Formats: sequence, structure tokens, C-alpha cells
Amino acid sequence: MNLRRWCLWGVIGFTVFLAILFGNRAGYISNFLAFTFLFIIAGEGWNLLGGYIGEISFGHAIFFGLGSYCVGLPIGYGLEIPLPLLVLLGGVASAALAFVLSYPLLRMRGFPFLIATFGLGVVFEKVFHISDFLFSTRGIFIPAVNNYLLYSAIGAVTCASIIGSRWLVDQNIGLSFKAIRDAPDAAQMVGVNIFRTKMIAFVIGAFMTGIAGGLFALYRSFVNPPTCFGLTISLTILLGPYIGGIGTVLGTALGTIVVIGVEEISRALFVRGHHLFLGLMLIIIMLTMREGIYPTLRKYLERISWTIRPGARET
Repeated sequence: MNLRRWCLWGVIGFTVFLAILFGNRAGYISNFLAFTFLFIIAGEGWNLLGGYIGEISFGHAIFFGLGSYCVGLPIGYGLEIPLPLLVLLGGVASAALAFVLSYPLLRMRGFPFLIATFGLGVVFEKVFHISDFLFSTRGIFIPAVNNYLLYSAIGAVTCASIIGSRWLVDQNIGLSFKAIRDAPDAAQMVGVNIFRTKMIAFVIGAFMTGIAGGLFALYRSFVNPPTCFGLTISLTILLGPYIGGIGTVLGTALGTIVVIGVEEISRALFVRGHHLFLGLMLIIIMLTMREGIYPTLRKYLERISWTIRPGARET
């Protein structure tokens, strides 16, 4: 699918979302979709490094939380800065942090990298938890934003993140991502700078996650360390690509919808133990669709189209 088609489908998808938003009067369905979209944006950012390069990060809540606090802190200190600039600041600050962290972190591979990112996530949460000048456990209340405007902005950024991710992985740099994941030694032999390529994926992914965090702060109208830097944030960001299909753009979006949808259904069905139901559902999905939902469905659809194609049986 070329970029024009992706843009066309993006416009169609955004139009459908606007129809739901105004038809539902920014009610529960719109609220659920907006919340899901936030983690699709962050998941697409995580997928650049975790899916296409294969370095699994368990600490992307660092960038999500930093993006949230870049919106919350100026408001907490009474600074009058336009909210779109604060959201953009969250993305830029997250990208800058990823650039700095890339020097020690990206020298590691595999399990050490995963543990390092997990440890950093814990450290950041604790630092924000104990620091009075960061409002500690009190948190910061953010003035409410018009739901129609906020949800529309979240929907637009989501479409842009999906289309942008697809465009990026189709470029030469995207081919370098996949080469490092599939054959790092061969990629290095043909001139791919592994460290620089990983850094590019890490920084761009952090920018996207920071933008999601900034929009999350406006969505929640409140920020504090557990809700912005908590392990649940990193887990939700990571599960979407894994369930939907790691290393695929549409798989990340589909997987995030499934993960958050199953969680909402389990909460509605079970007052207690909804996490157990969620875990069981995710286990079943991974056992029956080991490559993820999107790649599995795509294979089945290709088989069906092949069987119903004229002349397929004769051949």
C-alpha cells in the first residue's frame, strides 16, 4: 500500500472518528477511543525500536511520564503557555532525553537492555515521587479542555503517527531497522551504522511517546507519578505491539485496541479479578496467534483470497 492510500485511509478513519465523536456527543465510546488512541501513538513509537530493530524496552513510561509533566509542571507553577506548545515540548524533551540515554543504553543488547530500561523507569517514578519541586505525590491538576477539541486532536495525531510510522519504515532507514534486527553482523558489514540507526529509532519513538504523554495529561486533567510513570503504562505500551503483531504498523494499532478493549470488558464483567481474566485472554491470543493478531489474520485472508481466485483449484 503506497503513501497516498495510507493518507486516504487516514482521512477516512479520522472522518469516521469525528462522526462517532459528534454523534456520541463525546460520550463513553468517544472517551474509550481517545484513551485507546493515546496508547496507539505511544505503541507506534515503541514499535520502532522494539519491533523493527528488536530491542525490547520495558521503560517507555519514562517518556510518557516526561511528556505528561511537561504539560503539568508549567501549569502547576502558574505559567501561561499555550497547551499545544506544552504538548510539543513534551515530545521534544522526551526525544532529548532519549538522545542522552542512548549512549549508555544502546551499547547493550537483549536482556541487559530490557533490565536497564525497566530500572530507569523505576528510578524516574521514585524521583518524581519524592521531589517536592515536582509536586511529589500531590500531583498537579490541569484545567479541563473541551472534549470535542481534545479528542479531535488525539484522533488527528493518531492518524499522523500511523501514517508517519509507515512512511518511515518504507524508507532506507526503515530497511536498516529490519537489517539490524534480522542480521546485525551482515548489516554492519554493508555499512549500516548500528548505533546511529538505533539512536534514530529510539529518539523518534521517544518523541511520539512524549506527545502521547502530553495529550494524556490533558485527557486526565491530572498528573502524578503512579499514573504517568507506573509499570502499568510501560506494560500497556508494550502489549499492544506484541498482541497485534510486533514489527507491524497496523498490528500495533489493532493490538492496542484489543488489549484495552479486553481490559474494559473484564472490568465490566468482574468487580474483582479482572486482571486474571485479562491475563487469560491474552494468553489464549498468544497461544493461538503466535505472530500476533494482524499477521495471522492477514495470512488467513490471503489463503481465502487464493482459494476463491478464479482458476485456483485447477492450478
